[in-house]
Amino acid sequence: MTENRSFLDRPKPWLDAPRPGPTVVVDIDGVVADMHNFEGLIAAPSYADRDWKRFHTHFGEASLNRAGGKLVRALDSAGFTIAYSTTRLDQFNRTSDRWIRAKSLPPGHIESRSLWVDGTVRRALDVKRRHWWRWENHYAETSPIVAWIDDEPDAVDALRGEGCPAWLFSELVDRLKVGDVVPALASGPEPVDVLAARKTEALPLWEEFDERFKVKHARWQNRHAERMRSRQQDQRVVGDGAVRV
Repeated sequence: MTENRSFLDRPKPWLDAPRPGPTVVVDIDGVVADMHNFEGLIAAPSYADRDWKRFHTHFGEASLNRAGGKLVRALDSAGFTIAYSTTRLDQFNRTSDRWIRAKSLPPGHIESRSLWVDGTVRRALDVKRRHWWRWENHYAETSPIVAWIDDEPDAVDALRGEGCPAWLFSELVDRLKVGDVVPALASGPEPVDVLAARKTEALPLWEEFDERFKVKHARWQNRHAERMRSRQQDQRVVGDGAVRV
């Protein structure tokens, strides 16, 4: 007899801790997902004229970057834990997970842009930096990051500068073509001791930077919480305006 499972029982890897073991974190957009067909929606010179809302509705229709898919599947087959990083808002994690499964990529933990923690104002680069330090705080002991794959050179430089073994996507694609991608990860993009020293030096600087952001962002959080309380109050109003108690 097949057991009935509620929707809430379905896997939610974006909420689960990553599987134990050496971990490769993969940036979604630009490495495995290609949103090129929809970039016209956000191509206007003025930010106010870019249709981000419609752009976001097409996440589930992204094309698979074949080179990225081949790389991720190869790393999964080699025994690495696969996890994902994205600057998409956390409300799209379910869409991202469904897309990953539909493209026959290994599902895994997803770090995303948190509306509450990051808002829409934290720079994409700094969201990725937050993901790195959050991982170090929560998962490094059981699921150490041995490689972080990103298609943005600025992100790779910033992450390496904070001790993360970050690789530019094109670097590893070239390694895959000649069959030495796993040995490359083992040796790292830079010596382990160099990255470790950078991490030690960078942590207090990140904490200071993030604390300044939190102070400014707290004003938005307070306004957002008030809006949510007002919305909940409005939803309690029925019919003739009486409040349901």
